[in-house]
Amino acid sequence: MLQSFPSNTQFSRLCLPLLALTLTTLPATAQEVSRTFVAGTLPDNGDPPVIDGRVDDALWQGVKPYTDFTQQDPTEGAPATEQTEVRLIVGRGQLYVGIICFDSDPTKIIVSQARRDASLNETDSVIMVFDTFNDNQNAFVFGTNPIGIEYDGQVAREGQTSGLTFQGGAGGTQRGGISAFNPNWDGDWTVRSQVTERGWETEMAIPLKTLRYSTGADRTWGFNVLRNIRHKNEQVYLAPIPRGFDIYRVSLAAKVSGLDLPARRDIKLIPYVLGSANKDFTRAQGDQLDRNADVGVDLKWGIRPNLTLDATLNTDFAQVEADEEQVNLTRFDLFFPEKRPFFLENASTFQFGQPQSIDLFFTRRIGLSPTGVPIDILGGGRLSGKVAGDWNVGLLNIQTDDLVVSGRTLATENNYSVLRAQKEVGRSTYGGIFVGRYATGETGAGVAKSNRAYGVDANVQIGANQRFSSFIARTDTPGTDGSDYAGRAFYNFTNNLWQLSGGYSQVGDRFNPEVGFLPRRGYRRPEFRAFFQPQPKGIPWIRRFAPHYSYNSFWGFDDALQTSMMHVHPLEIQPARGGRFGWFFDRNQDNPLVPFVVYNRDGKRVAVPAGQYTWYQNAFEYFHDPSARVSGTIRARVGNFYDGDFNSVEITSDYRISSRMIASLGWTRQDIDLPTGSFVTNLVPMKASYAFTTLASLSALVQYNGQTAQFSANIRLALLNRSGTGLFIVYNDRRDTTSFTPDETLGRSFVVKYTRLFDF
Repeated sequence: MLQSFPSNTQFSRLCLPLLALTLTTLPATAQEVSRTFVAGTLPDNGDPPVIDGRVDDALWQGVKPYTDFTQQDPTEGAPATEQTEVRLIVGRGQLYVGIICFDSDPTKIIVSQARRDASLNETDSVIMVFDTFNDNQNAFVFGTNPIGIEYDGQVAREGQTSGLTFQGGAGGTQRGGISAFNPNWDGDWTVRSQVTERGWETEMAIPLKTLRYSTGADRTWGFNVLRNIRHKNEQVYLAPIPRGFDIYRVSLAAKVSGLDLPARRDIKLIPYVLGSANKDFTRAQGDQLDRNADVGVDLKWGIRPNLTLDATLNTDFAQVEADEEQVNLTRFDLFFPEKRPFFLENASTFQFGQPQSIDLFFTRRIGLSPTGVPIDILGGGRLSGKVAGDWNVGLLNIQTDDLVVSGRTLATENNYSVLRAQKEVGRSTYGGIFVGRYATGETGAGVAKSNRAYGVDANVQIGANQRFSSFIARTDTPGTDGSDYAGRAFYNFTNNLWQLSGGYSQVGDRFNPEVGFLPRRGYRRPEFRAFFQPQPKGIPWIRRFAPHYSYNSFWGFDDALQTSMMHVHPLEIQPARGGRFGWFFDRNQDNPLVPFVVYNRDGKRVAVPAGQYTWYQNAFEYFHDPSARVSGTIRARVGNFYDGDFNSVEITSDYRISSRMIASLGWTRQDIDLPTGSFVTNLVPMKASYAFTTLASLSALVQYNGQTAQFSANIRLALLNRSGTGLFIVYNDRRDTTSFTPDETLGRSFVVKYTRLFDF
């Protein structure tokens, strides 16, 4: 069972009283009364607007525009410096959106991305949220830029999870993990944009069957628009959002009323055909070349307007981008984000626990071996949506094949099941989850036949600025680990000046979520973070200061310190044009009970002996304006590492050659000198992409990881049609640069895959 936190620690003496004081003394921001608008209606016999990127059809002129935009940055609450007009029309099964982004100097409009779902942060852009159930928590996201890229996603719980994984610096979180904002949902819709004499304009046609909603007459949706005027680094909102929050703050959205919404009929079939050739040069026996031809199909069925069934048969993810390499100097597993589309859609529905630390369900455990080798997915299904008005539900079942390599069975057949339910009460949620794995084939020695994990959680909104999240979970692994528990409580306060958060988590020695992500177990962990964001008015070139502090530590049940990490960032300055620079220092403590290896290549092996260590590092960093045609970052670290010396430099450079062609080059060099040996690691990622159109692109990711001495290349041609489907041509190459490897080339593969969306 869960044990109490040791009373003699610094956290219990300092942090818990501070959190209690925070709950009672911090000011709250009043919840604004939402603005209300009325959408235009397209008669059944009327002609829809022509979607060409110019909002000049006669139909648009008869619709009253929404124009009252307010700044969040640089001057919170001030009127927007450029006018924006937004018009909505509903009719004939479509939602039409027309936006005119007026600009006093259209020649300064910045376009930095041309691929579907590319980031809209460093380009002139608009992003919209539609709260189609008017529940103030969940929404669909649509966005675009002046050349009309498609950007879409889903928001759950106003984009908030039960806490973030902090890594230092203002960025602070690891990108790509499953969270309450999911940018990987791909809807079927149409958008066109143009730069005009007025500025830039965009038109969208979103089929209502692409969305989930409550049917009926005179319905109300939440609705908000963010416009990014990038050449001024100005962000403006239709419904004002206080600084410290973003467009996903659905509860502050405006309201669009008078919507007559028909029953939603949505059946989509997405078959694929695939041909591939894979050559494994390390295979000593048998044919090194495998040729494969395959077919499969996905089904999406909108059973009800608020409930969707997704089914998959003989699933393949050959078109998915490769993982980015990481250097691991710790004794724990690294986190690699999920990238496979089937698992990413509606992923936030199934999220439970603490992201990247105590995840009860992590989809990379399905269809991938621990080393990243694909395991065939025979089939599966997922049912997700909203029932009984305020229940979010998700049900998933996947069957995988066994994995046989060179006659050896590396993974057995498994069936995976997940059941998730959450009840919304106002802006709070209460729910539970069950995650199960059952081996349907023969298991090897030491491998349990089954594993179960289940728990309950609560995310409680306390006023406008405070949120409290908690969960408790248990796992059962018959025959090996037995049963054990984990739990967490986390508090977060945010306003336009402060972000304060703190929590406590605990994981039992035998807690084992086999279908989750758990880097370590057997610990108690306090954590705390404070982020202060004053905005000076007398220094025009500075947007804001952002000093911050974070601390977390891991303690064993014997009250012994395992690990602690303190990040102090007293100087961070964010210039008005974008970017940041500053200085920070970290204090780290670690107490490994057994030696662990940090470097092992070319016959050289460097290990850290068991013992207790404390070390410090100072870092200086500069991030140039990311919207510039040529931008870059540099971070230099100097200090210690365990009982040795540490020096590192991290450099990235980004080149916006044109609006359609971008490239980047990075280099991280770590020079480490330990009593047991010295070594240098180099990590060099190179990226380039060219967008022929907003739906056709060629991209390359070339990487060198000096820690593993491997060179890899992933080249991907995507010719998309609708909703992320189309033709994909992928080439992969892996090479080993060590002198001990007989074959320099490890493997090559060439894949051609075609998918097509059939809509009924």
